[in-house]
Amino acid sequence: MTSGADRMRALTLLAVLPPLLCAVAAAAPPQPVPATDDMPQPVTAAIAPGPFKDPARRILLKPYAQATGTDLGDAGWDGTQEGLKKLAAHAADLALLDGPALAAACHAQIVEKLDWGALGRDRFLPEAALDCGAGAFVAATLLTWDRDKLQGTPTWSDFWDVAKHPGRRGLRRGARGNLEIALLADGVAPGDIYRTLRSADGVDRAFRKLDQLKPYVMWWDQPGQPAQLLASAKVLLTSAPSAPSAPPAAQRGSAPHGPGLSIGRQWAGSLIDVTSWAVLSGAPHAAGARAAIAVATDPAREAEFDQATGLGPSTRTALSLLPQPARSQSPSLPANVQAGLVVDEGFWLDSGSRLEARFATWVGN
Repeated sequence: MTSGADRMRALTLLAVLPPLLCAVAAAAPPQPVPATDDMPQPVTAAIAPGPFKDPARRILLKPYAQATGTDLGDAGWDGTQEGLKKLAAHAADLALLDGPALAAACHAQIVEKLDWGALGRDRFLPEAALDCGAGAFVAATLLTWDRDKLQGTPTWSDFWDVAKHPGRRGLRRGARGNLEIALLADGVAPGDIYRTLRSADGVDRAFRKLDQLKPYVMWWDQPGQPAQLLASAKVLLTSAPSAPSAPPAAQRGSAPHGPGLSIGRQWAGSLIDVTSWAVLSGAPHAAGARAAIAVATDPAREAEFDQATGLGPSTRTALSLLPQPARSQSPSLPANVQAGLVVDEGFWLDSGSRLEARFATWVGN
């Protein structure tokens, strides 16, 4: 155990260095980081329950607590926006938010705008440097299939072609993502998707396209269900998250995904989204939260996290640290991002309630 005097001498020395130099490789022993006030601040994190909570705390956040000799608290967040409001200014400093949650929290000023001059915007992928969020990881929703049952590399247009490829299809139950997929299948270029959806005619066009496929769809709600649908041969093709909850090798299609199942993945037309770190407005230890973000987004740590989860890193350098085939199958790979569509969270913040209500009525009829 490092003595208090030794730690303070190390902190004093490192305080003259740029904060980002204090993030060290995940495999190395934790090193001290600069004091954020008179003493390093403990951080309490709000992370929704799920398969990525434990690795996010262990790989990305724990090194900050170890280096500063502080505690890493768990806010016990339930994942809801209302729950996040209750935590702000009271119980939590830092939150891990997916795209919709971050857009809503930033709009409601539940989280603060980040100082990108301190964090270093150029370190991050463009999609991961947001006003209120610093990217923690990148994920995607993409077309997947059992390669033993379907040869080649189908597209969303093939997904709709039940005459050419007979069989059921899997789609997540909800408007978000499916309206984009429907328009891609209908020939709309990725760069025109949200311009099209911002018109009533464009939304009608997407629902008409979904009408064509509706009799063949099996709806899924949980991230692990698409693989189960494929493994049980209930569907021939399905949309699926790039990293639901399976071992990364299986998610990436480089190994069987369960008995007799080898998943194919189509990056063209995939939907790319970013989950980000955010500092809660009025956080009791906001300075500690900002310092923890700098440590958590160290490229070596992000690369380790990717290897553990199958998610993509948010910083440019981290991608180069990944081995093949993880790099080629990462949602963060520029070629994969360019082949896909980055979800417009501003559009869904403005229109999501209306479109989800329409979808719920449509799917129930």
